[in-house]
Amino acid sequence: MISAPTNVASLEWRWNGYSFKAMNTKIQTWLYSQTDGGVLVDVQRLFNSFEKRLSRFDPDSDLSKLNACEDSMFRASPILLDAVETALWAAEISSGLYDPTILTELRQAGYDRSFETIPQAAPLTKVSLTQSHSLQPTHRSGGADPARPYTFRSIWLDRPGREIHKPPAVQLDLGGMGKGWTVDRAADHLQGLGPFLINAGGDIYAYQSPPGWTGWDIDLIHPLKPAHFMARVQLHQRALATSTIARRRWQHNGQTMHHLIDPRTGRPAQTDALSVSVITDRTVVAEVFAKVALILGAPAGLAYLERLPDVEGLIYTADSEIIYTSGFGPILDRVDSQGYESS
Repeated sequence: MISAPTNVASLEWRWNGYSFKAMNTKIQTWLYSQTDGGVLVDVQRLFNSFEKRLSRFDPDSDLSKLNACEDSMFRASPILLDAVETALWAAEISSGLYDPTILTELRQAGYDRSFETIPQAAPLTKVSLTQSHSLQPTHRSGGADPARPYTFRSIWLDRPGREIHKPPAVQLDLGGMGKGWTVDRAADHLQGLGPFLINAGGDIYAYQSPPGWTGWDIDLIHPLKPAHFMARVQLHQRALATSTIARRRWQHNGQTMHHLIDPRTGRPAQTDALSVSVITDRTVVAEVFAKVALILGAPAGLAYLERLPDVEGLIYTADSEIIYTSGFGPILDRVDSQGYESS
């Protein structure tokens, strides 16, 4: 939840707020500016445009056409080319723990249609957590799963020719970074107009701070108690993203699945990190690092985030503990592993 200030006394500068639904989530925007609030409608148009191009559930999207292409070369639109290039960069800097070529594995796990149409498992609770074996961390050796003959390294781009080259069997899913990437594009569009905040279902970019404030107040949702929060942070000129296995869950072949695929196994990640929130300079980077830390598990994920420059993270563990990087403390206004209601 985001708290925006009210009753700002100004004759010229004013608050504008606008919300809409896109990418299967609620998008909220706030802008303090002399500019007409209509500029926020441009943000909606941008989200809708990118969703039409990057959704794997729309058979007419650019991404679906790329996945359906039986040739090894695909002529891409500039938006698709930019998005795939960002996804490949994210895969490279994460040593493949983020990999956009896991669409086949997502489908095998039952995530083969838009999430709201999938018969969902009950949300994760403390009781179900203690009964679940799928949330205990495991460690594999030997690198990539031999059942996955292709990875992100099987793709290469020809920027001047606007071509994407990949084996026809490689299937891409950009949902793991597309929303955060779009938030950053929207933020680029609004920069310079005044303080603003974009919240796309927890993928957040905060530009400057509201007048008289040191930052935007952001409450992080408790993974086991969706009506409560676990921490409050102040964001100033920073991005935040949260990844969790506690909510997007479903039943498939008698097993409870979640959407976070571990590329090393091709299966939903077995992890003792239930939720990871990351703060850094760009939303897409925060989203990628949050997913990587979640896959690694609580101890290794925290150590991973601690090593990254200009990155801070907070992890809610399977033991109902909250741990965070050394630089996260100064931006914390409140933290409660048992959860609290908004004040």
